[in-house]
Amino acid sequence: MKKTIICILSCITLFAVYEPVAGAGQVVTDDDRAWAKTAIGQEKSQGTIAAPNTLAVLSFRNKTGQTSLDPLQKGFALLLMTDLAQVDGIQLVERVKFQALMEELALGASGIVDNNTAPRVGKLMGASYLVGGDLTGGKAPELGVVSDLLHVKDQSSLGQPSANGQLEKIFDMEKKILLEIIDLLKVRLTRAQKEKLKKPLTTSYRALIYLSMGLDASDRGNYGAAEFYYQKALEQDPQLTPAADAIKELLDLKLITINPRSRAILITQEDQNSSTLSISRNISTFREFRPAERPATNGEIHVKW
Repeated sequence: MKKTIICILSCITLFAVYEPVAGAGQVVTDDDRAWAKTAIGQEKSQGTIAAPNTLAVLSFRNKTGQTSLDPLQKGFALLLMTDLAQVDGIQLVERVKFQALMEELALGASGIVDNNTAPRVGKLMGASYLVGGDLTGGKAPELGVVSDLLHVKDQSSLGQPSANGQLEKIFDMEKKILLEIIDLLKVRLTRAQKEKLKKPLTTSYRALIYLSMGLDASDRGNYGAAEFYYQKALEQDPQLTPAADAIKELLDLKLITINPRSRAILITQEDQNSSTLSISRNISTFREFRPAERPATNGEIHVKW
């Protein structure tokens, strides 16, 4: 009876992890941290139960030698997550659950996991499969991406989809890897589903970089800088819904108060897509960055094109 209760509780915990990423938040909350503590605490006592076709996407390792590409470690993973969340038959582990686990395991906010640690992380998240990989290449603007689809239970690789091209073609490269991953998982897509997946999250490389920098700042608890980068992403691509959603989430959680630039951008977004945002035009609380909240200039990632 006791084992049955434990099994049921474990399954409930698992299903709480697999919310659609498109609607999930990007801020690691206390609830996420509590989940991570519970997952690690249960690791020895009962292990974890992987639901069928559960997939976790890890941050990609930047092995190009170009620090300006560091944001793509999370950015490329986000592209894959956004697309995989739309595929019926695949249950995706939330990005924030992964980040909470990184915190609890003291692996840092970068989200970078080495090959030896990856299987353990996959088991803790209750994932059947893991996707990760490396960003490679010579001199800019060339880029290579080598991914690896790992079966967590027996730690075997199902395949290593890869792509190469110019930085500006990163969105095409992601689609190539995405379709290969789906094929390796033996998930069949209809023609309509394939057409839907061909639509990129954005076509602006700069917008992707700024969005990625916003995610990293948020993961480090620097919410003022996160808002700044999300604003910059929206300036590059006003249709970039994840950046607008991220600002709204920061506001809803009262981690920031809105400034005039955010207000103007969000109202524009609201006009363009009223189903995504519900920002009041009568917001009266404006603010500018306090000095401590401004993105650091020393040791910070500088975007170069």
